[in-house]
Amino acid sequence: MRELSAVARFFAATDGFLQHVESTWWGAVVTDPRFPDVYDLNYARVETGQPDLRLDEVEGLLLPALRASGARHEHVVVFEPDRCRRLVDDFDRAGHEVSWDTVMGFAGPDPLEGHDVDIRRLDPEGDEWWPAYERVMIEFEAGDAAVREQLRRWAAHVLVPAGRRWFAVGEPGDVRGVGSVQVLGGVGYIDDVLTLRPHRGRGIASAIVRRAVKEARAEGAEHVVLLTDSDDARRLYRRLGFEETGRVASATSRLQPAGQDNGSSGSA
Repeated sequence: MRELSAVARFFAATDGFLQHVESTWWGAVVTDPRFPDVYDLNYARVETGQPDLRLDEVEGLLLPALRASGARHEHVVVFEPDRCRRLVDDFDRAGHEVSWDTVMGFAGPDPLEGHDVDIRRLDPEGDEWWPAYERVMIEFEAGDAAVREQLRRWAAHVLVPAGRRWFAVGEPGDVRGVGSVQVLGGVGYIDDVLTLRPHRGRGIASAIVRRAVKEARAEGAEHVVLLTDSDDARRLYRRLGFEETGRVASATSRLQPAGQDNGSSGSA
């Protein structure tokens, strides 16, 4: 059995809530026609280093599955990109938009103490959760209204019943910062951390992350991880006891009509 990194284990566990998961020798193809506009929920997952894997091999399984689900984008996530150089090079040659995230894992015995900030748990059934979550999606440029509505349903109807928790700083009607945590497969994953612009520099994000780490640890998480593409966020997380443990590469493009490839390089 392949030994997966903590973040790959979490993604694999989350994908188990989606309608179609086809295991492959390099990872899995995951699709769900309930969320056709959310490319993170219709994608290929390359879990471990595969030096000889090429994009056309991935697309041979991925593209038919995407079209069957009604997905609008092609999306591939590589959890050990430094050991999948041929695949990553194929992304560039094919003209895909490639993004890189730093994987950070909590390394300390306990989160560092910081500012005295009052944190409360958001009720997904309440009136303020959705506006707060939508603000996060808009800030992080998650997509248009259709994408945000599908993400809302994914979060409310799938992630929340599976244990996702959101936290907020600020009074109802005056949320100043939010964040979430979920534990699956022994891994705690911190996500959606955002301090609204007028309130930055006051320790809000730090307090939310500390709370998320404590919640994950209390739930028995062996690892607590997060992803970030921001230098400022990396510096913040290092101060809170996180260490960089790797990178994740993601390639995205509009899905071409059947009969037209997305510019994959073949096996040159």
